[in-house]
Amino acid sequence: LDRAKNMLKCNVLTQLESRIVLFEDLGRQILTYGKREDIEVMRKKIDAVDKATVRDLVRRSVVGMKPTLCTVGDDLSYVPDFSTVERWFGQLS
Repeated sequence: LDRAKNMLKCNVLTQLESRIVLFEDLGRQILTYGKREDIEVMRKKIDAVDKATVRDLVRRSVVGMKPTLCTVGDDLSYVPDFSTVERWFGQLS
């Protein structure tokens, strides 16, 4: 989780080096929040994410939902059938 948070902060900061991305972010934040949050606020929000936060998000987003299964290719023999995937999702609760 720490590695993922560090990668996210790095990616956000790298993207904001581009003027175009910076202005898109500025506009999006003003339209969404009515204000521009600085980098430090964004960093603190990312750092505040813990295992319990991720677990709760997964439970709200995945548990109890029907999974979607899409496959592409000529040999689909390695793809589990839908009932197996559905069972895996059921085990998350």
